[in-house]
Amino acid sequence: MQAGLATAGAWIIATDFLGRNAPVFAPAAALATIASATGQRTRQTVELLIGVGLGITVADALLYLVGSGAWQIAVVVSGSIALALLVAGRSGALVSQAGATATLFATLSGSQRSLELPRILDAAVGASMGFLAVALLLPFDPLRGVRRAARPFFTDLAAAIHTTAQALAAGDRDLAVRALDSFNGVAADAKHFDEALRGAEEMVSIAPWWRHRRSRYQQYRAAADQLRAFTTNVRVMARRVVTLLEYHEPVPPSLHQAVTALGDALTYLHGDCTTGRASGQTRQSVLEAARLAGQADRAQAREFGETVVVQIRSAASDLLRATGASPQDANRLVRETATGDENGR
Repeated sequence: MQAGLATAGAWIIATDFLGRNAPVFAPAAALATIASATGQRTRQTVELLIGVGLGITVADALLYLVGSGAWQIAVVVSGSIALALLVAGRSGALVSQAGATATLFATLSGSQRSLELPRILDAAVGASMGFLAVALLLPFDPLRGVRRAARPFFTDLAAAIHTTAQALAAGDRDLAVRALDSFNGVAADAKHFDEALRGAEEMVSIAPWWRHRRSRYQQYRAAADQLRAFTTNVRVMARRVVTLLEYHEPVPPSLHQAVTALGDALTYLHGDCTTGRASGQTRQSVLEAARLAGQADRAQAREFGETVVVQIRSAASDLLRATGASPQDANRLVRETATGDENGR
């Protein structure tokens, strides 16, 4: 429906208001905007307009120098695409539009003149109608996709952390390896989560009736930004756990409890983001993880055990930041809780 109304609207505006005769590119540009991946429409549309301008510039210059004909078309189109690739790398919209525009000008230059301004107007009209259709016509709840994408990310990451804790408790190196391998799936979940966030950002920005969702979106966005570092830290932690078990180092009981508390904190954070309310359980569990990690450290954990403690503390700081704590406050709280020193010495 969005595509149908956007293309029809682009055609009507171009023909009835701008006096264009058969403005084929106006509905084509509208469709290109609608068909762009959610969350990338702004970028794709800008690239489309730049590609049109680039194709026009290169085609005009080369046609003036070499004239028109079969081999001239090859030179013009190849030159336009080569320059577009140089400017934008492999960016599809910019490169394809530069090539398409150059092809249009090279093939029609002998029979039609003054194609530059109409082509630019067509692109602008079509892109504008595409954006209006996305913003005003039945836009989906932007947070629905975010919640759907967040669920496997939080669930799978928490499961990997809890499995790592179980491996520590049982001294099971093979189970620790399986837990480490499960982080590979979390990377795909994180990608989907980030794509959903980009789509939601676009929607809460351009759709008037979803502006009230901005605060909920910002809560997810802030958490996701910190969870990148958190995911890295817990993955390193899982790798150190494998090494610790390979070397048969003694495992202080509080170490696996600290890892379990870290996984619990992530689960609570997911609940906070879903409901939009801070329960306080996330911070409580994070600080419990820091306290238990400090207890394991004071129990004279050995070389690899100490590295696990360090990663737990780093990950705990990341989660506190995800709840809205500043970097300074997060580091201070983790340090004070881990050392049992209210002055943070």
